[in-house]
Amino acid sequence: MSWPSRASALPTSSPPSRAPSRTSWTGPGLDGASTALVDWLADAALPLWATAGFDEATGRFAERLTLQGEPLAEAPLRLMSQARQVHAFALAARRGWYADAGPVAERGFAAMVRDFHARDGEGGWAFSIDASGAVRDPRRDLYAHAFVLLAIASHVAATGRTEAIALADETLAFIETRMRAREGGGFVEQLPETPGPRRQNPHMHLFEGALALFEVSGEARHGRWVDELFELFASRFFRPREGVVVEYFTAGLDPADGIEGRLVEPGHHHEWIWLLRRYEGATGRPVQALVDALYDHAVRFGVDSGGLVVDQVLADGSRPGRLRRIWPLTEAIRAHVVEARHGRIEAAERAAALAAVLRQRFLTRQPAGGWIDRRDEDGRTLSQFMPASTLYHLVGAVDELAAAGASRPPTVGHPIKLEDGPIPTA
Repeated sequence: MSWPSRASALPTSSPPSRAPSRTSWTGPGLDGASTALVDWLADAALPLWATAGFDEATGRFAERLTLQGEPLAEAPLRLMSQARQVHAFALAARRGWYADAGPVAERGFAAMVRDFHARDGEGGWAFSIDASGAVRDPRRDLYAHAFVLLAIASHVAATGRTEAIALADETLAFIETRMRAREGGGFVEQLPETPGPRRQNPHMHLFEGALALFEVSGEARHGRWVDELFELFASRFFRPREGVVVEYFTAGLDPADGIEGRLVEPGHHHEWIWLLRRYEGATGRPVQALVDALYDHAVRFGVDSGGLVVDQVLADGSRPGRLRRIWPLTEAIRAHVVEARHGRIEAAERAAALAAVLRQRFLTRQPAGGWIDRRDEDGRTLSQFMPASTLYHLVGAVDELAAAGASRPPTVGHPIKLEDGPIPTA
């Protein structure tokens, strides 16, 4: 298959409101962040995960790497991680960032279907397998199924092989017939069902997967899924009085009792901002009031004094958590870039500042293309390994930056440019 050059790549989404010229809302900081991070992704991160992070013999992605960049073979291989890696490499192939991205994505997609789909004669997808390919955990997980939809949509977008949409329809039919919740709307967390609070997070990613599927198919049946999940967000997950999305819910999708029902994750606010803008671009439905509320809360309460995105706060902004992870930072970058495109003052500046923090505090020189997944509030490293699932977040942030910035197609193998300052060694 012939894969596009980086110069011919298309942006992630092209909503009608995208400004015709980026010079009115970007600046040298954002352009520099775009160039540095596209180069880092293309020349270091993607090659690392296509070699040390990919098993040529089986077509499977490693679940995690050591902080020295070696695979950790004992970790079970989760469906979610395989699907995220398929998406990441398929998107990289579309953008022309890495010459081997297309073949790696195709092999990973085929292995995912072979290893996880209906392995036990039941519908849906198994949760995890072991290194031999045997099913390790047979449960059906809504969060993982959401990423299967995203992987299928990304596979179709990268290859043009629309026959894979039938597999997405089969997956949606399984979710509809087997996982629809009996009360409150939405879907159960997993099968077999277990006690415990319901979460907005799997539904957010189901919205993402259905939206990606609608963007590649244009089919009304996929659009209906997207609309239903948007309405669920607006009527259940979003709390208009506080202007937040809370995380945990009762069986009837009311906020959970006690502190659980008041927990907010700024990273998820940023993800919803980006998804709502995509939804607006795909459907024309206005989302400004929702975005304004989420953005305002995330800016006021979601960043600490050192410029790191906090893992969680209460709905009133109090009691920030102590954990500082890489993924909320990437989602904040993506949300600020898309909001800069929509004319929000200082959003481009915020995106550039967070990109600098990402390069200074989380990306590593050794191994090249690596990262530190988590720190505490004082900057101490807490990570024991690099999870494969983080690449999905990094690729998403870089893709939005690349659409905004003036990054050039670099020559594979040229030196990686990271922000001046202390660069961590994993």
